[in-house]
Amino acid sequence: MRPIKKFFLSFILLFFCFIYGLGVGVYKWFPYGPLKFVQDSISSEQSLQISKNNEELLANLAKTNNIDLYESLDKSKSLLSSKESNSIRFISFGDNPYIQEDRAEEVMKGLINSINNEKASLIFHVGDTKDNNSPCTNSSTNIQRNIMNSFNAPVLYTPGDNEWLDCSGSNKGEAYSSERLAHIRKTFFSNKRTLGRNPSVVENQIITGYPENARLSVGNVAFMTAHVVGGNNNFDPLSKQNTLEYFQRDAANIKWITESFERYKNASAYVVAIHANILYDSGAPLLQYSNFANALFELSNKYQKPVLLLNGDQHSFKAFQPNKEKYPFLHAVRNFGWPDLKAIEIEVNPSKNIPFNVIKIIGGRYNFTTTKVS
Repeated sequence: MRPIKKFFLSFILLFFCFIYGLGVGVYKWFPYGPLKFVQDSISSEQSLQISKNNEELLANLAKTNNIDLYESLDKSKSLLSSKESNSIRFISFGDNPYIQEDRAEEVMKGLINSINNEKASLIFHVGDTKDNNSPCTNSSTNIQRNIMNSFNAPVLYTPGDNEWLDCSGSNKGEAYSSERLAHIRKTFFSNKRTLGRNPSVVENQIITGYPENARLSVGNVAFMTAHVVGGNNNFDPLSKQNTLEYFQRDAANIKWITESFERYKNASAYVVAIHANILYDSGAPLLQYSNFANALFELSNKYQKPVLLLNGDQHSFKAFQPNKEKYPFLHAVRNFGWPDLKAIEIEVNPSKNIPFNVIKIIGGRYNFTTTKVS
């Protein structure tokens, strides 16, 4: 083929691509409709598979955990209509995507939509809005606040260690952790309201410097948060500043839950949300959490109402009674965590044998290559 013909054909091909590209951008020549239909079909199939997998997981978990699973999840509403008259439902999750901050909202979109499709009275976020190695930036904090404000129901958030305590790495020191904690308090807890599109008014501990400790009552169930974080909870014998902060916050947390139980002494049940996993599997408290745990144990016996300790931190689900013989009113549920982007829906009904029952698992495991779940 002569060079002039090659040049002419190449010119024609490039000109065609230019015109077609212009048509796609300006006049939408590309078949977006059919492709969207295919994409929606694939997404719908994935959602059905996720739902099926989660129901199977819930059934398996019920065999080894403190879950009252009905014979058929699909028929549970009709079977229990008489018992559910006094029940309320809330959703809990934690450990937001441990990825680049500019992709967090994209990855969370599916879970946000799934949670918003549920009719929950309240949503808990049990901390760790980032991983412990990523930069602690104001932009990351703002992104996470935007995510929490995307939920329809009110959102109660209790911070994890990744948001502030672990920010002292890279030789930035104790002062940087304190700075990050101050920014979180200013960003998330600047008024006496929950997060979410439809925030609720709360009481908090702002007068003593702990606005993140909040409480409210929904349907005669008392909900509260206490700032107890993972890792070492800032108990650091090598640092006077850190250890002092730990003791002050620990005392404030104990004072807060003690006052909250009394404030809601006529409640039918209590839910206490923290970040840290404070108990061994045997139910015994870990050393740095022993004062708080023992206070909660005693409060459960004093008020003799069902009490749920809700936490994150460990990235794996568990529902159990820490010490049924000694503390018969206390129950515990540990949330899923990254990379298993699952939320749990919990029904509170004090009239049942198991007053805090996980009735639904929402979401699925993150796929590192496609941002989809499976």
